[in-house]
Amino acid sequence: MSTRHEKTSGPLSQERYMSSNEFTELRGISGVAVSARAAVLLNTSKKKFIWWLQKISLDEGGLKRFTRELLEMFPDRIGTPDMHKEKVCPGKVYPSTLVDSVERALGLRDVFNNKPALPKPGSALIQLCRDFALRQRGHSDAPAYSGAREIPSMEEFLIDLCVNPRIYFDEPGEQVDFSSVESGLAIAEFSELSRNDFKKANLVYFRDIVGALFEYKTRQEAAARDKFHLTAIGREIWKTLDYAIASRGMVVLDGLEGRGKTQAVKAWCELHSGQARFVSLKGIANKTTAFREIAKALGIASSYGRTATEMQARIEDVLKRSKLMLVVDEAHFVFNQSRRIYSRPELVDWIDTAICNQGIGIALVTTPQFIVCMTRAADQVEWNYRQFRRRVKRWVKLPAVNPEADIKSVARSVFPKADAGMISKIAGYALLSKRDLSAVGDVADEVRAMLESDDLSLAKPEHIQRAIYEFLIPSDKSFLEGMAAARAIGRKTQRRPAPPAMEDSQPEATTPAPGRNAPESDSEILPVPHSRVSAHMATPRSRAGIGELIRA
Repeated sequence: MSTRHEKTSGPLSQERYMSSNEFTELRGISGVAVSARAAVLLNTSKKKFIWWLQKISLDEGGLKRFTRELLEMFPDRIGTPDMHKEKVCPGKVYPSTLVDSVERALGLRDVFNNKPALPKPGSALIQLCRDFALRQRGHSDAPAYSGAREIPSMEEFLIDLCVNPRIYFDEPGEQVDFSSVESGLAIAEFSELSRNDFKKANLVYFRDIVGALFEYKTRQEAAARDKFHLTAIGREIWKTLDYAIASRGMVVLDGLEGRGKTQAVKAWCELHSGQARFVSLKGIANKTTAFREIAKALGIASSYGRTATEMQARIEDVLKRSKLMLVVDEAHFVFNQSRRIYSRPELVDWIDTAICNQGIGIALVTTPQFIVCMTRAADQVEWNYRQFRRRVKRWVKLPAVNPEADIKSVARSVFPKADAGMISKIAGYALLSKRDLSAVGDVADEVRAMLESDDLSLAKPEHIQRAIYEFLIPSDKSFLEGMAAARAIGRKTQRRPAPPAMEDSQPEATTPAPGRNAPESDSEILPVPHSRVSAHMATPRSRAGIGELIRA
């Protein structure tokens, strides 16, 4: 008989069915399991808290990294109740009675073991508790934690806190005890539960674990807010996203590339990770790739074996129960990017019906491409764009440029020890290249490559000089000259064929040589108007020239 399945009566856990593909695909805590857990919590802050914790499990390093950071942030909380009572410190040796108490609390010594413990220094006792906290999830007789171990590791405890309704906890400063009401809701939702099954969240080797988690969350959000420099464009983005999450409606943020939209949106999502999720669409737009990106952001199984229909159903269920807001970057990829389309934009229709109609907030962050794609869909397949437009609560056109003062402020935050001359040179390049904040990032990348380090506080004036004049400006020039040459060739191929040689015919205008008369800025690089291309393509062409056309 297979030992890969846990008994049905076992503790509720995302890994009760350990061989289920649904969980072996996951990198962090299951969004499906968390949505069921959050449904029985009455306090909105507690719901945000467990979704914040679930988001951490999906980040790089996951709960293992988070556990190490938590132990480093709160070293004074490590230890059993008796250790805290004795105020154990690393440099002091403690008697066998305390060592015996610690080992029994950690399950290392049972009631039948009466052999006296040896005295140990406080550092050894603290390290023993740290080792318990950092134990791996798996052990010899179970491939993953199922909620059954009496003294779980910290990673196991955090998973249980997010998915197991048997565990109740109080938010620090919470005035009303909702535990009995929440227990009743959990019993109604999960028939296998009884009143005797519930216990308070606690770790024997770490004092007030829930309080530490809430404090970590507060510190993390404060650090994220201080680290990010908010520009004029960023403030407009944050204000609009705040409105979207409050109204649970749809907003569109339309702005030029390179102005810091994505970084501002990511910073806002980091501050609201218990309420919103950031999704960036890929260049090749189809339902499967789009749903896979959303599923990853929500912690839903999204392996390559999953079909769009499977992921869509789970995404809709989790969003409906959690009301998490989606913030979609590169949102113009919800439309087919071909110049000629033959079907309705299904992803946009899905947003209309499965997201907006369910009272779920969504923000579409895009460039002016979005309105072009929408117009094309309306014109070519008679798509009713009005259904989409009426659901957009705010359509915000972001400023075309950031003020020079904002560019300098961002440069100072990126280059913390740069002098005024270095900052002015970086800002000057950003303004002249007309690439705004993306130019600051390009200078930073070049300097990192020179330093072979990510520490930009080591940057010197000569590094900034070389980055701009030896690498970036020549690169910009090569690009613009290449674009000009390509356009010149394109105009030559689109020109109407010359008529047969006649005495009164005039010579054709000479096409400029590639590379000459190159545009001086990005603003001069414009696509050939569609009307011109269409006019040339509509002109009859014949090798026999005008005479043959007349005879025809």
